[in-house]
Parts: sequence; structure tokens; C-alpha cells
Amino acid sequence: MVGGGIREKSFSWWLAGFLCVFAATPALAFDEATADRVLLHAQQKLRATATNPAIPTSQYPKATSEGPWRLVPNTANIDWVQGFFPGQLWLMYEPGRDSFWRSRADAWTRSLELQKSNPDIRQITHDLGFKFMTSFGHGYRLTGDDYYRQVMLTAAASMSRRYNPTVGVIDCCDWNDSDWQVPMVTDTMVDLELLFWGARNGGDAAWNDMALSHALKTLTDMIRPDGGTFHVVDYNTSGGIRSRSTFQGFSDSSTWSRGQAWAIYGFTLAYRYTRDARMLQGAQRTADYYLARLPADSVPNWDFNAPADQQQKDSSAAAIVASALQELSLYVSDPAVAQRYRNAALAMLDSLSSPAYLTPATSDSPGILLHGTAFYRTAINPTGEDIDKSLIYGDYYFVEAVSRFKLWNAGGWLSKLGFPGSLHGLGTGNTGVRMVEFDVTPLSKFIDAVVGYADTSTHVTSLSGLAMSLRMNPSGFFDVRRGAEYAASANVPYEAHSTYHVRMRVDLDARNYSVWVTPPGGSEVLLADHFAFRSDAPPTNDLGKVALKSGHFDDEFRVRGHTVRAGTTPATPDPPEPQEPESPDQIPPVDEPRTDDDVLGCTMASGAPFVAAALLLGLLGASRRRRSSSAR
Repeated sequence: MVGGGIREKSFSWWLAGFLCVFAATPALAFDEATADRVLLHAQQKLRATATNPAIPTSQYPKATSEGPWRLVPNTANIDWVQGFFPGQLWLMYEPGRDSFWRSRADAWTRSLELQKSNPDIRQITHDLGFKFMTSFGHGYRLTGDDYYRQVMLTAAASMSRRYNPTVGVIDCCDWNDSDWQVPMVTDTMVDLELLFWGARNGGDAAWNDMALSHALKTLTDMIRPDGGTFHVVDYNTSGGIRSRSTFQGFSDSSTWSRGQAWAIYGFTLAYRYTRDARMLQGAQRTADYYLARLPADSVPNWDFNAPADQQQKDSSAAAIVASALQELSLYVSDPAVAQRYRNAALAMLDSLSSPAYLTPATSDSPGILLHGTAFYRTAINPTGEDIDKSLIYGDYYFVEAVSRFKLWNAGGWLSKLGFPGSLHGLGTGNTGVRMVEFDVTPLSKFIDAVVGYADTSTHVTSLSGLAMSLRMNPSGFFDVRRGAEYAASANVPYEAHSTYHVRMRVDLDARNYSVWVTPPGGSEVLLADHFAFRSDAPPTNDLGKVALKSGHFDDEFRVRGHTVRAGTTPATPDPPEPQEPESPDQIPPVDEPRTDDDVLGCTMASGAPFVAAALLLGLLGASRRRRSSSAR
């Protein structure tokens, strides 16, 4: 009895210490419920603007406080904000595919087409990336309408005309050419996506090299040794640096917070497209500088180095970085660093979702976020512009950040445009006859996306490296690779945000496979019956890796519950058996983004104090019950 009491007391002391350690891990308030609340608030504000008869589709919101939006026309070539309002409408359309949002997003998107080209190079802006990726980019991603793609390619060709091959940068503008010769600004890092994307979707391959060259010049010439950034680097026509300055910041030696945000976001997206380790380095250097200088509420002052009498928040910078850090957390290989970035993003979203920054539902303001600063008062601009306002771009990146949280918090594997990021290791030993099962959810329609399989030893760089492939084709149906073509034994259409169960029987020795698909609420359909492996694929002796390959954009579909097990000889396999967790053996981890499963494994740690407490208290209770039972 005495011994049992000592053991129980010791366990209780151990439990108390254990819980104290875990309690030191902060639990962030931003969660699914908060995200849903924010998106509902955004819907209400955007619906009011989209149905306002005083705002025709040729006018675009820019900034507001308690009154109506200040608008800019679709003909304003050197303005840069026109894509953000239709971009938000597309983000509202994405989850439920409500025709209300699509029709209005399309209307404001099409109205911007006139800016895709201009014979006067001085009227072509580097900000075509901001304008077209946020509007036409989402339109193409969510509908598959080739009209949007063609407009984007024309816009990318126009933007490429601003590339200066001698200097190796996108010359940002001509409107200030009396002071600058070949100016490069930090904002352009985000505009580069139009070139990166265009080079991969039917445009000139040279656009990728232009964008990468610009990003590398930004890395070497714009980032200070401490990770802070200048806003402008001006070159002479021979490529020499004339000056480094901070046009929208406090001083040339200060760091403008939104400029730093553009750098973090821009280097992150450049890594998404190129997998160039230098881009990841740039993203982390600028992110670490930014995070080290944040105030307690995670929303920065408009300039990190502005004096005490010039303190003014910029919620737009916080929104941009909250979106960027969520993506960056997927790419870094160190789990602790990834979790730090993710926690920082959630802290920013937590603040921005609070009454301190979110517009009241009853407010007359049509904006979503309060306390944005476009251009604070400086020697260059003594009056400033849009100080302490709701800014359309702050709203856009806030909605994007919350939408990303919803997307990436749902778990599973998401498809990627590039092969390195699309690959997941399945371990070794998957030979002979194997059964594969998973659930697949298309997140857009129409897409051109593949779930494909390759040998452990195959270095996959193209679709020809995948011996077996299930495709969601651009016509809206599933099909399967058979030898030299795609085919299907039955017509099984797919719909966005519907989940389909897939079952495959792979005979690696006979080099054939069969595929069944079960639609939601329907019966299993045989889609492929003993189809031969792809004819031009390399030898495939095992199921070593799976590729989730997007056709046009990242995150076109999600796969959950992927399992591989030993199969049976009959063509119709036995019911699936309980599976052990997937092998941790992965495709080379150094340069690969971590999967959503990895991220969520870290994310769950934020709730660990409560989970651990419940489990350990349960164990303690069980121990007491066992002793009590033995005493009786």
C-alpha cells in the first residue's frame, strides 16, 4: 500500500512537471473557426462592393476609411492595384463555386484586358504581374478557360519588354526617369511570377531566365548584410550601381516594412518556380530580419527604423508576410524553422483577425483590414498617401493568407507544378503485385493533372518518367495512361471539391495495372483493365515514388490516405487490410519542400499541452482504477 502511494505521488509529480513544460508552448488563437469567421466577413464586404451600382466594372477599389472606395480606372496604366479586387472575388468563388462570385470576378477581370499590351514602352509597367496574376491568373486556375491564359501570355510578353539585358533586371518604370536611369524596385520581386508562370505555360522560355536574373540581382544588390532591404537600386546603362535608396521608407538607410514584405513573398514564389537554393536563401534572410523586429502584436510600423514620432502601423505588410510565411514553411528542411515561420504567420493572422485590425461588420467602411499605410509622409512625399486606411492590396493578401491556411490546414498531399515538389517517397520493397488506394479531391475544374508512379531509382523530370498515371484531363474526366496514350474503359467525370476513392492493382512483373474509381455516393467503376505501362517510361521494378503533378498551378488537387500493400493474384483484389503508416523514406529531403503531413505534424504541437494532459490524466485514472479493482 505504501509503495503504491509513493508510485502514485511520484507519477503525479512527474505529470505536473510534464504539463508545465508543455504549457510553455504558446497556443495560438487563429484556427479554423476564426478563418471561417474572417472569410464570412470578407464575403459580406466584397458582396456589398460588387453590387454597388456606383462602381462600374471599369473602376477598381484602391483605398477607403469610413467612406466609399477611392477608385482607379482600368485605363490607369501606371497604377498597380486593379487586379486585387477581382482577385478577391475569385478567392470567394473558389470554395463553393457560387456563380455570383464567378460572374463578377470575370467582369472585373475582363475589363482589365486592355492593359495586356501597349505600343508605348513608357506606358508598360513592371506591375503587370500584380495586375494579371491576381485576376486572370485566378480566372484560368479556377475555370480552365484558355482566354485567360492567352491574355496572361500577352501581358507577360509586354512585361518582358522592360527587361534590360545589359543590367539583367526588369526596368521598373519611366515616370521618374529624370532621377533614375535603370531602376530596380523590391516590388518587382512579386511581379516576376507572370514571367515565371508564362515560361511554363506556352510562353517564351527566356522569360524564366529574365525573371531569375532579376531575382539574383535583387539578392546581391538590394539586400543588406543584416537581411534588410533597400527599396530602389538604380543602375547606369552599363550596369554599374548609381544609388541605393528607400523611396517609400523613412530614409535611404532604413527598411520600409512593405518593401521587406515584397522581398519575402517574391523570393518565396521564385523558389516555388525554380527550386533554386539561392531563392530560398533570400526568402529566409529577409524573413528572419522582418521577424526579429516585429512588435508584440506582429503588425509592423510602416518603416522598421522610423523615429518614435512617426509610428504608424501598416497592416498590409503583415498580411503579405502572413501569406508568404505559410508557403515558406513548406519549403525549409529544418522542422523547427518551418514551425517558427508557421507560428509567426498564425500570430499575424491572429492579430489581423482581432477587433484591433478587422473592420467592424456594422462599419460603413467597405474594406476588410484597418490601419494600412500606403505612403507615409517623407521628404519625397510630405503629404503622404492613404495613411491609416483600408487598402485593397492589404485586403487581398489577408484573404489569400486565410484561404491558404484553410487549404494547407486540411492535410494530405497537394499537387505541385514542378516535379521536385510533386514527389513523395513510398519506401522500398514494393515489388510484385501491389494494391494502391487513396482519395483524390480536385480543387479546380478544369485541370490537367496526374497521379503517377515511378521506380525508386528513376529520376523523374517529366511525365515520361512515370510508368503508371491516373489523369484528371482538361475535358473534365478521369483517364489512365495505356502504353502510348491515355484511355478509359468508362466515362467518369470529376467535379471540383468532390472526393473520389481510387483503387489500383499493379503487377510489376507483368507491367500492367488496373484502376477503379468510386465517385462520391456512387459505385466503384472499372476505369482501366490491365493497361500496359507507359511505353516510353524507364524500367519500373517497384513502386518507389508517387508524383502529384499539377498541369498549370500548384495545389490543383489533394490526395489523402495513400497506402500501398501486397496484392493478390486474382484480378479483383481482397478488401483493403489495415495499413501501417507510410514509410518515412522520402525523396531527397535537402532541397524538397516538406509535405502538408509534415507541416501538420508540427502544427499539432501547438495543441500538445491539451492532448498530452488528456492522455496522461487518462493513464493516471486507469492506474488508479486498476489498483482499486485489485483491492476489491
